[in-house]
Amino acid sequence: MRPLDLSKLRPFYMVAREGSMTKAAAKLNVSQPSLSVLIGDLEYNLKTQLFERLPAGVRLTAHGEELYAFAETIIQQTDSFEKKFHEKEDEISGDLKIVTTPFTGTNWLVPALKDFLKKHPDIKIKILLRSEDFSPIDGDVVISALIPHQPHLIQKPLFSVNIRLFASSEYLKRFGIPQSIEDLNHHRLITYKGNYYTAYGSTNWVLNVGIKAGQAPRTSYFEIDSLQGMFISAQMGYGIAELPDLFITPECGLIEVIPTLVGPTVDLYYIFPENRRNSKKIDKLFQYLLKKGRPKY
Repeated sequence: MRPLDLSKLRPFYMVAREGSMTKAAAKLNVSQPSLSVLIGDLEYNLKTQLFERLPAGVRLTAHGEELYAFAETIIQQTDSFEKKFHEKEDEISGDLKIVTTPFTGTNWLVPALKDFLKKHPDIKIKILLRSEDFSPIDGDVVISALIPHQPHLIQKPLFSVNIRLFASSEYLKRFGIPQSIEDLNHHRLITYKGNYYTAYGSTNWVLNVGIKAGQAPRTSYFEIDSLQGMFISAQMGYGIAELPDLFITPECGLIEVIPTLVGPTVDLYYIFPENRRNSKKIDKLFQYLLKKGRPKY
């Protein structure tokens, strides 16, 4: 076996994350054939198959999973070191990449940053929206629920949100206002796709709340794989949606349904690599967002 060529780790990691040679090549700005050759060379050098080739992409083998875990650690450490090396501890300028959910980024973070950008005009904010797979590799800071089993990350709590039920006045006028959990059985429910897990925790609580043992859960009327899509669907009068209460204001046109019924609580965290704890701009943004807090509900 030849020594592991560390320069091939990032391309390998990208292919594994994307599950596709074509998508990874586009992100790496290389041709798909050249990336395939590189992965083939890596497999040849390691004397093992790293990917199973599928009709619509690739999937990691058992040995590929082992290398992926190693590659993720190396890439995170390398990226963090480079950022720390090129950044002065007292520097309040340059790029600051923030990874968060589309819903949080669009509805809370973008409006919240207005005063911060006025105060620190030399910081250039870049927001990367991710529905899942929150990796600190992609940015300087992640704002999401707690990322488990990551001892190299500092995860500072920002605030909590609750899942509640909302509908438009148009919908409630047409179908009536539910007064109890049992009334939900006769309403149109908007849910996230399937029984899925998002950065706000497990979804489709509304399908199961109040259901007794042995009873079938409620069924969705309208299903979409986007919290922003659920929000807009509720505004359009399609049904009752479970949404984080962080962004619901009177101006958005949604009315809370069964206010005494409160769903799961989700804590949002400000997350960054431990070796960047002395970054002035990362700390400045945290102190600002902590003071800003969540919008009043």
